[in-house]
Amino acid sequence: MLKKTKPVRSFSGIKFITNATNKKHLAEDFSHKCAYCDDLDAYSCSYRSFQVEHFAPFSKFPHLEFNYSNLLYACPWCNRAKWDLWPSEDSNVNVVENQGFIDPCDAEYYEHLERTLDGKLIWKTELGKYMHNALKLFLKRHEVIFNVERLEEARNRLQCSIEKENALGYDVQKKEKLLAALDNEFFLYFKQLREINSQGT
Repeated sequence: MLKKTKPVRSFSGIKFITNATNKKHLAEDFSHKCAYCDDLDAYSCSYRSFQVEHFAPFSKFPHLEFNYSNLLYACPWCNRAKWDLWPSEDSNVNVVENQGFIDPCDAEYYEHLERTLDGKLIWKTELGKYMHNALKLFLKRHEVIFNVERLEEARNRLQCSIEKENALGYDVQKKEKLLAALDNEFFLYFKQLREINSQGT
């Protein structure tokens, strides 16, 4: 599954007329994750580096600059990759002959892209292939960030379980060994992430 939950915008039309205000609300609507790749901003160079993405490009459709229905919360990698790509001269025509983009708030987005168990983003359709290539969803960073987040969540659940069982006097040695293994795997992925972020790739 590409995302745990499909993002839903809190507003429609023109509600706020600054990118800073729109970004604050978009971050909440998208659970602080990139609309396209689902990277968590905390692991992808922070909230500050994330951007307000115009689904139908602002360069072609300036009247949509502050239209919340057209805005997405996006990591700088996906935002730069998409930039002003658009398959038509009409803001409402987002796909032409398997080229274009589906709004990630639309359930159809998830019919074209998928995530493997090891965190890789893959395409399922020809349109998905176009989006995958255009957005550079093949970048290693997306796989690594997925695994860092997954391991942290698993580690936190296990730590909580150990603390509860330890308080009840149960033997938690097996779980502590598992926690140590998770910590080691988390460290290896986090090290990769630091290298990727330092290289800006």
